[in-house]
Amino acid sequence: MPDASTDYTVDELIVSLIAHDIRDHELVQQGGGTLLGTVAVLLARRTHAPNLTYNYLTSMDPIVTSVGNPADSPHVVSQTALAPFDIADIVNMCLRGKTDVFSTMPAQVDQYGNVNASLIGDDQQRPKVRFPGGLGITDWTLYAGRVNVYVPKHTRRVFVEKVDYVTGMGHFPGGFAERVRRGVPGRGPQKVFSNLAVMGFDAETGRMRLDSLHAGVRLEDVQANTGFDLLLPERIPETPAPTVEEVELIRNEIDPKGLRKARF
Repeated sequence: MPDASTDYTVDELIVSLIAHDIRDHELVQQGGGTLLGTVAVLLARRTHAPNLTYNYLTSMDPIVTSVGNPADSPHVVSQTALAPFDIADIVNMCLRGKTDVFSTMPAQVDQYGNVNASLIGDDQQRPKVRFPGGLGITDWTLYAGRVNVYVPKHTRRVFVEKVDYVTGMGHFPGGFAERVRRGVPGRGPQKVFSNLAVMGFDAETGRMRLDSLHAGVRLEDVQANTGFDLLLPERIPETPAPTVEEVELIRNEIDPKGLRKARF
């Protein structure tokens, strides 16, 4: 077994968790709102998934090894891509069921995994806050093989009973069977990674479930910062720490400037 790190930050933990969910030979797509997801994909490629295919913004599988380096900017690496792509091409691949896993960082997520990256407030014409919007999130949450959500700050403002606006669809009461009955092809949200814990979703009810607590985090900490009741397993394990190798790759090679920390 690889040695577990005892010197890691929560952003490095989340990068590791997202990376571990990516399997070799998968097609990976993600939202463009943060570089943390990009760091996770590059970590997966460097460790256990060397044959993954990655849509880096609008480049199909370019040669990119780090973030924050001008030589690895989206414009420069697009010249090494397998094919010229734009957002329409990427969404078209998703609609054809080619996307294996999609990751996103929304402003809100509710107990059924619906995500909001659009606005805050009851009046959609005059919202309190307007975000960049969904771009392809609506399509990916419907058609991607599975969807993962990551949240730098686990608070009641983010984990809400009902999102103000459904940018991307989660599960239904009735769980995965209801999703199938309604003809929704993708499996929808599978994991939520926050700075406190890892959550999953119950297949029968569609509700969010607590899967593990990060080291040093108490159950009361999570419950106090969640705006709905989480389903609880009989035993709550501790989230596995990243390995020494993973932390070294993240800090020294993939993201030496620490751009992944922007939202923490």
